[in-house]
Amino acid sequence: MPPLQQNECCGTQSTDTNWKTLYKIAGVAALVALSANLLDIILGFGETDIVVSGSKTALDWFALFQEDWFKGLYVLGILNIVYNACLVPIYFAMFAAHRRGNGVYAALAMVIAIIGMAVYISNNAAIPMFVLAGKYAAAGSDVQRALLAAAGEAVLAFGEDFTPGSFTGMILGGISAIAVSFVMLRGGIFGKVASWIGIVGFTFISVFTVLATFVPSLYFVAFYLFGMIGGLLVLSWFVLVSLKFFKLGRSEK
Repeated sequence: MPPLQQNECCGTQSTDTNWKTLYKIAGVAALVALSANLLDIILGFGETDIVVSGSKTALDWFALFQEDWFKGLYVLGILNIVYNACLVPIYFAMFAAHRRGNGVYAALAMVIAIIGMAVYISNNAAIPMFVLAGKYAAAGSDVQRALLAAAGEAVLAFGEDFTPGSFTGMILGGISAIAVSFVMLRGGIFGKVASWIGIVGFTFISVFTVLATFVPSLYFVAFYLFGMIGGLLVLSWFVLVSLKFFKLGRSEK
């Protein structure tokens, strides 16, 4: 019997160590997601030719990539891919932190987030349009260029940000973030302030996503009323969540 008890003790310690490591990874992932969002804001600040979603053709995008390939990737959401990839360890760690009391709800939020992330990343137009732009520039005939332009239009139909094609992935991301913020509120581990900041912030971002996608004429109104405020709250949420994850990584028992 004593050896069995020793094995159980060692197993528990190993499990606790694994959870601590996960929390630290999630803390780093939250900081990377924060940095991606902050860089997105900085790069977009002061732009005079803000792209209204759906207003550019494939040929327009090809020309933009030839002029400034990084700007083409940025405007088409390359930083959103980084952001979405960071959500995997964050939601997994949220499930781990709430597994004893609200594990079912945390797991549901995690599943929704992963589905939304997979849909968004698989349909995102940034990298495919970058590749097509290079092929278009090297094409040797009008027929090849016409085929590449048609392929570009097909890619944009599925993956240009704030268009119906990308809406499913983006809105699922917002819904999962609101859901996990309610889990945080119920669990009490992350505190009420962080929880309500997440609920309000991600709700504002989701409203902005809906308006920017389906009422593009209200894009700037939606941005200043919902997008800007929601974005600042979301940045604060990532800071608070990251700090708590690092604390859990040191003290979880």
